[in-house]
Amino acid sequence: MKSAHFILLLVLFTGLSGFSQDAPMVSLDSCRKLALARHPLAAAEQMYHDIYALKESALSKNYLPQATLSGQASWQSEVTSLPIKIPNVNIPQLPSDNYRLSLDINQLIWDGGATQKQKAADKSAMQLSLAETGIDLQRIAEAVDATYFSILVYNESERLILSSMETIQARLGKARAGIASGSSLQMHADVLDAEIIRLEQSLTDIRYNRNAGIYRLSELTGLADINAGSMAMPETDELPEFTGWSRPEYRMFGLQKTQLEKQKELIGIKTMPRVSAFGNMGYGRPGLNMLSDSFEPWAMVGLRFSWNFWDWNITRTQRQVVDVQTSIADARKAAWEQNQRMVVNNYRQEMLKIENQIAAGHRIVGLRKSVAAAAAAQLDQGVITPSEFLTEQNALTQAELNLSIQRIMLQMARLNYINAFKGSF
Repeated sequence: MKSAHFILLLVLFTGLSGFSQDAPMVSLDSCRKLALARHPLAAAEQMYHDIYALKESALSKNYLPQATLSGQASWQSEVTSLPIKIPNVNIPQLPSDNYRLSLDINQLIWDGGATQKQKAADKSAMQLSLAETGIDLQRIAEAVDATYFSILVYNESERLILSSMETIQARLGKARAGIASGSSLQMHADVLDAEIIRLEQSLTDIRYNRNAGIYRLSELTGLADINAGSMAMPETDELPEFTGWSRPEYRMFGLQKTQLEKQKELIGIKTMPRVSAFGNMGYGRPGLNMLSDSFEPWAMVGLRFSWNFWDWNITRTQRQVVDVQTSIADARKAAWEQNQRMVVNNYRQEMLKIENQIAAGHRIVGLRKSVAAAAAAQLDQGVITPSEFLTEQNALTQAELNLSIQRIMLQMARLNYINAFKGSF
């Protein structure tokens, strides 16, 4: 019996010591911010910006002169010749081997807007990638929420079980005194002692589960030595009015449609005319004078114009493909909105349900306290057995635990309701 009393004191000390330390308070909002800042995907946002900046820099160089150095040496089996002979006139014969080294310079004048359209498409792609990253980070924030609230539930469970153990321990002390005086049976103390051991097992299970939750929260946030007792309860008393969707998924659908529009514009650019200037200079044999058999320098400048005005409706077909993809994106967006409206309504109904349960829970706890107090008095008078007393005491503990958990779940349901249309960040 003394060992059971020692175990109880040890449990009380270890359980309450975490709450008595002067540890800094930890809030759900701070845990979210730490988790989002620490997650590897947070660095991906800057990487997407870097990728876009590099692409934009490369595209801007389309309007800079492009220089190409080329060389060629060739031999041919036959050359152009004049099939006539003029007396006293020596008609030179072209050599069969040719050599050329040239520098070609091209300057884009107008590309039909292709460069600017490509920049817009790249920016849209970057924004879409950021939105997709936001969806992944939203899942991280939701994981933080679930873990944080689970720890709060374990805290309340531990607190109420310790309180119940304290009450039963007091009854155990009276039972032992009765045994010593001969007014109580040993089995009465054994029943109470066995219940204390059962509650100790429950505490062990609670604490292991809570430690697992604290480890997950520590991994997500990077916080070391999180004190469960320093975790503040989130308070969301006033709920904002629904003014529209602002979750990252909704932004992603809009950006998908924008990107498809940019792709459609790029397809139209394929049939636009292009104008550029060029310059060629080089050295070789023959030069521009094809009848000369000596090495000579040469140069040429001019304008180049191209226009793919007919492509057998390939461009039109590609636009139709994009139109179908846009319709699919619209359908997915509508499906998401429909599902999310049901999710929001479920959370709204859950809040109403829990509020009603809390109102009833207060009445139940009040009645259970009265019944447990009467049972304790009857136990002292020997009217009921310890087993009957434990039935009422456990019913009170369960009622208090249900009420505490319902309060936590109400705050979680309110938070989920807000996150369902606004997101966590």
